[in-house]
Amino acid sequence: MFPLCLVLYEFSTYIGNDMIQPGMLAVVQEFQVGNEWVPTSMTAYLAGGMFLQWLLGPLSDRIGRRPVMLTGVVWFIVTCLATLLAQTIEQFTLLRFLQGISLCFIGAVGYAAIQESFEEAVCIKITALMANVALIAPLLGPLVGAAWVHVLPWEMMFVLFAVLAAISFVGLQRAMPETATRLGEKLSVKELGRDYRLVLKNLRFVAGALATGFVSLPLLAW
Repeated sequence: MFPLCLVLYEFSTYIGNDMIQPGMLAVVQEFQVGNEWVPTSMTAYLAGGMFLQWLLGPLSDRIGRRPVMLTGVVWFIVTCLATLLAQTIEQFTLLRFLQGISLCFIGAVGYAAIQESFEEAVCIKITALMANVALIAPLLGPLVGAAWVHVLPWEMMFVLFAVLAAISFVGLQRAMPETATRLGEKLSVKELGRDYRLVLKNLRFVAGALATGFVSLPLLAW
C-alpha cells in the first residue's frame, strides 16, 4: 500500500504541472495579464521542484522519512487550496513555486524510502512504475486539462490535486515505514557542505546527473 500511495502523490504533483497548462489561458484572462505569464507559471513550478532537493534528504536522515514525507504532502495540499484565494497573477505564480517544492519530497525522500524498504528486485519494479507515472502525466495531463476547462472552472483543478494528495496522505500515514538510520543526529551545515563537495568531485556522477537532466529537455520544450 505504501508504494501505491507514494505513486498517487507523485501523480498528483506531476499533473499539477501538466493538467493546468491548457487552463493557463483562462488564468491569464481572469487576472487580466499577458500570455507571457503562461511559461512563467511553469518555470516557477519547476524551479520549486529543485529548491529543497539538497536539504530534504539529509534532513529526513536525521528526523525521519515519515515526518518529512507527510509534511511534503500536507504542504502540497495547503498550497493547492491556497490558489483559490489568489487575487493577482503574482500571487498565483508564487503559489505555483511553493507547490513545486512538493516535487522535492518525491526524489529526496520517497525514492530513498522505497529503496530502504524493499529488496532490490522489488525496488526496480516500483521505481519503474514511478518512472511510468512521470511519463504518463505529461501525456494525460494536457488532454484532461483541455477537456476540464470546458466543463469546470480552472480553480477546481487545484481542488482535484489536493484531494488526490489527501488520499495519498491517509495511505502514507497508515502504511509508510520509518527507514531512516541516522535518527537523532544533528544536522551540521559544515558536514553537509563537505559531503556535497565530495559528490561534485565525482565526475562520473556529475556527468550522469547532467545527462539525465538534458534527456528531459525535449519533453519540457514541447
